[in-house]
Parts: sequence; structure tokens; C-alpha cells
Amino acid sequence: MAHNSLSALQSFVALYHSEPFWIGIDVHKRSYHLALLRADAKTFTLVVPATPEKLVEQLRHLDIRIAGIAYEAGPTGFSLARTLQTEQIPVIVAAPSKIPRSISRGAKTDRLDCLKLAQFASKGMLRSIAIPTVQEEAERALCRRRHQLVDSIRRSKQRIKGFLLYHGVKETTTLKNWHSDYPEQMAALPLEEEGRFTIESHLRELTFLQNELSSVTHQLDQMNSKPRKRAVIRSLTSVPGVGKVVATTFHTELFRPERFNQREEVASYLGLAPSVRQSGERTQRGSLVPVGQTRLRSLLIEAAWIWRAKDPDAQRIYNKLLSTTGIPQKAIAALARRLAIILWRLSIEQRAYRPSLLQK
Repeated sequence: MAHNSLSALQSFVALYHSEPFWIGIDVHKRSYHLALLRADAKTFTLVVPATPEKLVEQLRHLDIRIAGIAYEAGPTGFSLARTLQTEQIPVIVAAPSKIPRSISRGAKTDRLDCLKLAQFASKGMLRSIAIPTVQEEAERALCRRRHQLVDSIRRSKQRIKGFLLYHGVKETTTLKNWHSDYPEQMAALPLEEEGRFTIESHLRELTFLQNELSSVTHQLDQMNSKPRKRAVIRSLTSVPGVGKVVATTFHTELFRPERFNQREEVASYLGLAPSVRQSGERTQRGSLVPVGQTRLRSLLIEAAWIWRAKDPDAQRIYNKLLSTTGIPQKAIAALARRLAIILWRLSIEQRAYRPSLLQK
């Protein structure tokens, strides 16, 4: 913080130490852009280094009463929020999609962004997302890493098949379905030296990714075997069609399921809540409201198909939904919503699934 900015800031807060200040922060990798909103609606902006501990120290030196600090969730994570919580400073980490935006396009700068955050927070227009602990964030990152590796393996296989197609190599059943002897068949392909080196490079990459996936999966199994996880995973996997992957992803992404008060909140968080349009006496339900939980939503829909096939009660509910909507995709999305709510309740109560839960 520059010397002149420091003196100007001290003058700005001098007569308002007992009044609440709202602070908006535009967070970046190397700098924090701060906006202080005074009780008389006057503002002051400045730039400080992107270090949570130094920011807290500077705020402490100002000796002001902080009503709340708001910043937008992003790639810098939650370290700033956790540091502020440790210092008993109220903090709002706002989801970008939930921050009010102007209808018309206007100027956008870091200074304007932090000013808007401070103003919105002071008017109660921002709601904080859940802030995970360091442990919860690490567990979620490990689970997400598994999904990243699964995607990378799929893309690697697609590149290999694309290479074979481009070079006119006929795809056998072994190569099509990736049977265990596919490396031997790859080695026997009639390719030039450079082409053989290329395919061997692809295979080395695929082998590396498969080994990484095995290692991460083993670590997830170790995590789930701990007493505090074992009961929850056992409860979730008691639902037909819900395996360890779905259960682990659901548990790590929802972390602290008790923070949800209603089933509608769970459905909305997972992106399984339909959009609603109401006009007069008419109410229409449209497509699902998009959120960031795309991976978990797709896993729940896949699990709902298996659940329908294995559980007669789920099949009955699906048939009823299908007769109402007439569209299988809508019916299975509604069934996945019910499945998510059941998993939420099982996560809290930590007991086995009973078909009677479908009636509630």
C-alpha cells in the first residue's frame, strides 16, 4: 500500500471507527482490489498485495468495525475466506452466477467490480456459498482428479482410434472394445517406423493414465475406509444403482449435507431443479436450471437409470412420471432428483435405504 494511499485511507476512516464498514474485494492472483463502503455511502478504493495474512493485518491496523467482506468465488479458492473466518471477520463468497448484473453493457474494471460487491453486500443482495474446510477441499479435489483421469483416458483412446482410422487400419473387436490383449494387436499392426513410434507413444500415455487412475482410486478407497466416511458411503451404496463412485462424488461435493434445510435446496444445488415460468393462473416447468455440478448431475442421471432397472418401486415412479411428461429424458431427470434427495437424507441419517423413502 502506497504511503499516500495509507494516509488518505486513515483520513477516510478517522471519524467513522464506530460505524460499520462493508468491504468488497476483486481477488486476483497478484493483487486484491479493495473498496471500503462507509456508513454515509462514501467509498474508498485501493490495491493491496494478494496475501490474506497481510490483508488481515492491514484491516486490523485500521481499527474499524467490519460488517462484512464480499468477494467473488474464482480460481484463487477459499484460502482468503478461511483466513477471514479465523479472525472472526464476516465474509461472503458469492457465486458469479448469483451476482446481479446490469442489463446493458457498461465499463468493467477491477475498481468498479469491488465497489459493486461492497454495495451489493451492504444491501443484502449477496448470499455466500458454503466455504469448505481444508480437509473437505482436499477430499473433493481428489475425487475430481479421478474424474479428470477418466476423461483423459477416454480422450486418449479416442486419439488412438482416430489415428488408426486415419491410416486405414481396420478396427478389430479387440481394439474396438479394448480387450486385455489390445497392446499385442497394436504391436502387430502394419505401420511404418514413424507410425509405430506414434502409436507406442499413445499407448505409453494411456498406460500412464490408467496407472494414475488406479492409484487415485486406491487413495479414495483408503479415504472411504476411515470411520467417519465408512458409515456414510455404506448408507449411500445401499440404494440400488448407486456405486462407490457415485456415493463418493455425492458425499465430497455436498460436504456437510446438514447445511441444506429443504429438498428443494439440494435439487437446486445439483442442477436438478426445473426452471419455472408462471403467468397468471398458468405455471410451466421448463429445462433444468444449469449450475456448476454438471459431473455429479450426469452421474445421478446414470445411476437413476440403473436404479429404475433394479428397484420395482423406482420403476413404478418412473412409469408414472413418463406417463405425465411423455419424454423419457424428463422422466429420468425427475427420478434422479428423487434419488438425490434420498441420498441427501441418507447422508444425514446414515442408515440403509428403504423403498418407503420414495413416498416422502
